[in-house]
Amino acid sequence: MDTELDVLVVGAHPDDAEIACGGIIAHYKKLGKKVGILDLTNGEPTPFGTIEKRMAEAKAAADILKVDIRVTLDIPNRSLENTLENRVKVADIFRKYRPNTIITHPSEDWHADHIAAHHLVNAAKFQAKLTKTDSSYPEYYPPRILYFDHSHIRMQRKIDFLVDISDSFEEKIAALQAYKSQFYENKKNMKIFDWIRNRAANLGFEIGVEYAEALICPTYFQIHDITKI
Repeated sequence: MDTELDVLVVGAHPDDAEIACGGIIAHYKKLGKKVGILDLTNGEPTPFGTIEKRMAEAKAAADILKVDIRVTLDIPNRSLENTLENRVKVADIFRKYRPNTIITHPSEDWHADHIAAHHLVNAAKFQAKLTKTDSSYPEYYPPRILYFDHSHIRMQRKIDFLVDISDSFEEKIAALQAYKSQFYENKKNMKIFDWIRNRAANLGFEIGVEYAEALICPTYFQIHDITKI
């Protein structure tokens, strides 16, 4: 029987999930939730990477975060598009693992692949509910989608929620350190660790905790008890 996920984080490239919400992933694993990562591409080519390196690094990072599944699709890096073929590939992952909550890229970003990922994931969410398709899996309509704040890209976004990741921030950093080809061999990217620590600390300050990560919610939801928000 396939794992039904509480949370599925979808990134354009290996390391996007860790950069944006590695703390959330590790935090919810500590709460006993089933969490997965979907990489839309393998991230290659990059200046210092290879497919073999990136896949090994992604596996090492997934092991550190203790995710239940990690899937990397065969969509080519640098040409990520919201096509029907790609929607079907992503929708099949949603049908197979039936995530309760999907977290992915926001609509505003400087990286073209990230913007394409946003639109592709939203289209695949709808594609997954369609009947009379060639999919091997039954239809499924994921009930909730949220967007992360990709914290190494300097862009002001409207944030809706902050999640306390004080108990899992070091796992986030350790998972990122697994990507040696991206952050050690490519030394200009070493400053990402300072950016991420400062960003998480600043967000944590806003809610009185040590570290936090941000989420964006595109829809309204019901609150049952305003004394327990």
